[in-house]
Amino acid sequence: MERLWRSLKETLKDRLPQHTYKIWIAPLQFKKADADTLYISCPNIFFKNWVEENYLVLLADVLSQLEHPVKIELIPEKNEKGEGRAQLHLPSFSPKEIAATRLCGRFTFEEFVVGESNRFAYTVCNEIAKSDHAQGTLIYVHSDTGLGKSHLAHAVGQEVLQRRPDSRVKYVTADGFTSQVVKAVRNDGIGALKSSYGEKCDLLLFEEFQNVAGRTRTQIELMNSLDILIERGKVVVLTGNILPKDMVKMHDHLRSRLHNGLITTINPPEFSTRKRILKRKAKSQGILLDDEIAEFLAHHLRGDIRKIEGAVVGLIAKSTLLNYPINMELAKEVLKDLVGEPPVITLKAIKELVCNYFQISQEEISSKSRKKAIAWPRQIAMYLARKYTAATLEAIGQEFNRDHATVVHAIKKMKKQLIQNKQLRNQVEFIKDRLEKNRWQR
Repeated sequence: MERLWRSLKETLKDRLPQHTYKIWIAPLQFKKADADTLYISCPNIFFKNWVEENYLVLLADVLSQLEHPVKIELIPEKNEKGEGRAQLHLPSFSPKEIAATRLCGRFTFEEFVVGESNRFAYTVCNEIAKSDHAQGTLIYVHSDTGLGKSHLAHAVGQEVLQRRPDSRVKYVTADGFTSQVVKAVRNDGIGALKSSYGEKCDLLLFEEFQNVAGRTRTQIELMNSLDILIERGKVVVLTGNILPKDMVKMHDHLRSRLHNGLITTINPPEFSTRKRILKRKAKSQGILLDDEIAEFLAHHLRGDIRKIEGAVVGLIAKSTLLNYPINMELAKEVLKDLVGEPPVITLKAIKELVCNYFQISQEEISSKSRKKAIAWPRQIAMYLARKYTAATLEAIGQEFNRDHATVVHAIKKMKKQLIQNKQLRNQVEFIKDRLEKNRWQR
């Protein structure tokens, strides 16, 4: 059994981002085992709860692939509440049980943070899940890894089960479906497989669709199931990280079936959405994340939402395990773990960007002019310089040909105006976002 646990961890090490494995899987240690249970130690109750909520499905997938349908019992080493052992059951999934056990409880529409990058995909999935008349519908949700397509798929399943409890919902990954096809072929069970997915299903949630490419028999059985489901007026939600038109070794009929459905793409979240995601994730863990920390992390973490979530859980984990307060220092330490040392933003870079935005020269912004068209950009540049660089007030003043007191006045004025002036807030947000983009492109 200890060898099984080592194999499980090795598989997870290859599947998970390095920082995720290091924080949440590496600390899990084999303790003992009996005929059907692995007893695994973990640091504390918080740790146990997070692993149970976020990695249950992945652990089950790996154990299924290793063909060991055993239970895992997590044993918190530091149980401050004096509670007994907490069990994490990993059953062997059957088609009848799969929806109830495989859908992640926290992946709901209410927990999905909507922004311009994902609004259409969210709206489509939400309407399909809540509609009683979504007949013969196929949706393909496309995005890069970690942008929320799985969240939407799970949310559809949970919403349908909540509204229509008798619905026959099936959730499966491409690899899981392939494994079932292989077993069906070996055991003369293709008929049962077709019945399970084609006739005994009202909603099919099929993830990692791109992985069926090159698997001829898998594609044939999937095509058969999709044809039956659509003809019977059922709903299919597929997710994948490759658009159908770009997939190689894909059967023309299967590709055509996707093109006849609705294809929607989720793009990386913009700054405002990233900030809301950070605050939402923290709130779900009982933490009120300070605006300054949320903005700092949102500026530096782009693309993958899992990385954004990783920052929140990293903050909480380090704060809990090391008994540190969640402050800017800890946020910078977590950010360094995730993305490494960030490139330095210089006074020169800020000055150039502000001048370009307001279409004034660098000579003008550093001149003695008090015209609003010059003074306003100068004050914005000083404010950003103080926020984004380690430069002293004197150094900032020298860059703009001003003294220490003038810089202090400009920063105070900007902070006050940012609260009162919406147009200024929009201007500063645009410049800040552009500054960060330029920074990471260097």
